Amino acid sequence: MKAGLMTRLLHTKPAYLICAILGLELVLSIFVLPQLLSVNDRLYSFGFVDDYDKLGFMLSQGHGYRFTPQTGLTLMREPGYPLLLAGLFRLFGYGLLPVRLANIAFAGLSAWIVSWLAGRLSTERAVALFAVLLFLINPGVIVAELRGGVEMLFIFLEVSFVALLYRAVANGSLRLYFAAGLVLGLASSVRSTALLFPVFLPVYFIFWESPRPAYMRMATRLIVLAAGATLVLSPWMIRNYLLVGVPIPSASVQGIAADVGLYMCKNISADSDLLAMDTNSAEIRAELAFRQGYVFERDYYLYFYKPQDEVAFNNFLGKQVLDEYRRDPGLLGKCAALNSLLFWFGGKTWLASLYNLAAQLPYMVAAIVGAIAVARRGRIRTIGLLILFCLYTILVYVPIHAQARYSIPLIPFLSLLIAAGLIPQTGARALPVSA
Repeated sequence: MKAGLMTRLLHTKPAYLICAILGLELVLSIFVLPQLLSVNDRLYSFGFVDDYDKLGFMLSQGHGYRFTPQTGLTLMREPGYPLLLAGLFRLFGYGLLPVRLANIAFAGLSAWIVSWLAGRLSTERAVALFAVLLFLINPGVIVAELRGGVEMLFIFLEVSFVALLYRAVANGSLRLYFAAGLVLGLASSVRSTALLFPVFLPVYFIFWESPRPAYMRMATRLIVLAAGATLVLSPWMIRNYLLVGVPIPSASVQGIAADVGLYMCKNISADSDLLAMDTNSAEIRAELAFRQGYVFERDYYLYFYKPQDEVAFNNFLGKQVLDEYRRDPGLLGKCAALNSLLFWFGGKTWLASLYNLAAQLPYMVAAIVGAIAVARRGRIRTIGLLILFCLYTILVYVPIHAQARYSIPLIPFLSLLIAAGLIPQTGARALPVSA
């Protein structure tokens, strides 16, 4: 009886599993969770975060890309997510429920792509089912679905990019590399951390692609990939050039992020409150900007009246942090080590960090074990892109600033590594990347 039930479950289509899980989450998000979330807000934020809603609301009201009607146009956030929020606010009014529903939809689309990627790693249907299940039930993913942040849209775009990259590598088609570049541009317009991943692709071409392509062929692929991303980002870059004289492809917040990372590194202790430290660093930045004569509205982020002031102050913060690291390379090593932990576990409080540890550590350990198992089967090439993207993402945050929610976009890839490595193979061959 149990064996028959298990057999039927293993033959379930991933789409059915996705619909079942997301249907349950949909019911909970509408009828149950709104009454419960406020209790845990001290540990996790379930509302709008990082002021994206302010940008979206200003856009929906026709005030342009700014935080308040009085402040200047801004570059502090990439435009992709605020544009989505502006559309939702215009259609449904300002509120969190439409955003949560959109997040659940992005989770479903992402899970479907995860199931497709699972087919590149193994022909075992159980691998796709297990990967989808691990992705959708991850506590960090569920939290991301329930709040107004960039994570779910970014996850959808990044797994779409990786899926297209798998197809491009398999077919060697420059058209597919260009399409992957377009999606990379879209992902980077939401969160720019993915933008420089093509710089790491030669590692895959040299060590994991068989036969190894010629260097000219590698360069052509990278140029075409970069061209697609640049095409998508060009309106934002042109706008920023006209605004501040520099074609910035990302956002101007990097200086703040570096300053927060350094402050946390220098002041963290077992007795410190992580949220209080973050708030203190914001107050210090505000006082510094005031002493330098800048005019702004004061919040956690500073809303400048001139975009040139915003860019100049962020550049100043970034240079200040870089100069300190140059004077003390050991401090950089200490901060990088701390950020390596905070990237996976860092929360608003130490208690939240312990919860994050309990949620994330099993995924990390199981993903490593799974990758080793795949390698022992002689199939390391099939997971090379996943491993490379995960390592690249970690390296982006480690020198600057990190917290656990930055690791959530890696959950789809960890889930794939776990499923591909830990699900027993029954004799069917895994699909090669070049198939």
